Amino acid sequence: MAIYDYLPTYHQVEANNLKGLQPGFVVAQMEIAPAATGDLLSANGMFENGHICGISADGIIKATGSEKALFIHYSEPLNTLFNGAKFFAINPKNECGRLVQLIPGDEWMSDMEPSAVCIEGRIVELGTESTQSADDWYGVNVLPDGTPAHHYMFIG
Repeated sequence: MAIYDYLPTYHQVEANNLKGLQPGFVVAQMEIAPAATGDLLSANGMFENGHICGISADGIIKATGSEKALFIHYSEPLNTLFNGAKFFAINPKNECGRLVQLIPGDEWMSDMEPSAVCIEGRIVELGTESTQSADDWYGVNVLPDGTPAHHYMFIG
């Protein structure tokens, strides 16, 4: 086991089709609302990729599904000195996360569990068992680095 195996790991997002990135539907300079830190930050205080969020006058909040617009936290991974060792999280004390607005039909993969991502009637998990996902691509259940993952789609 190498020393870098002891580094913390964070949730990942593989943006297969986030249409909000194309026209720039991105919120990049908003802090997390003080009341939402317990919902959005990991135990060590990092804001990980893959969280489904809303925005309010107080800042970024955890989405409940009642928001008019939903966003996914997707900050680009930062390469480190070690091959494959990347940070998929930001420290909100030092920088603001980047939220990409979800548009119906957006698809992504993440190692976050469906219970943390799916919002009834708004975000669904795709798999080979559904008609929408009959393509064998949906049978892929790992990220490029081999981490087990799930396919998600924003339906509106």
